[in-house]
Amino acid sequence: MPRFDLIFLSRCKPGEEEAFEEWYANRHLPDVCAIDGVVSARFAKARYQKDYDLNPPPFGYLAIYEMEGDDPNAIMESILAVPGSDVMPLSPVLVRDTMIQAIGETVATYP
Repeated sequence: MPRFDLIFLSRCKPGEEEAFEEWYANRHLPDVCAIDGVVSARFAKARYQKDYDLNPPPFGYLAIYEMEGDDPNAIMESILAVPGSDVMPLSPVLVRDTMIQAIGETVATYP
């Protein structure tokens, strides 16, 4: 079955990094991984960002979810259907209006 990466760039309210990291690592990652088709997740602090004149706000974090299935868009729709619900509560320190989401299909890996 094909595998895809779902990548989120996000940020939190200034000064709320500890609360954001706690929520993301201990609540949000398990909630997303409970959705059919999501097989794993990684959450990381962004250490460098170059925007090549696109001027997005600085993103403090990135999450990479590995998805497995024939239709990555259907898995993404399942994920996006539940934020803010009892199934996937959102943190009040998450800044949602500037997140970036992308689905990548592996073309090559090395080594």
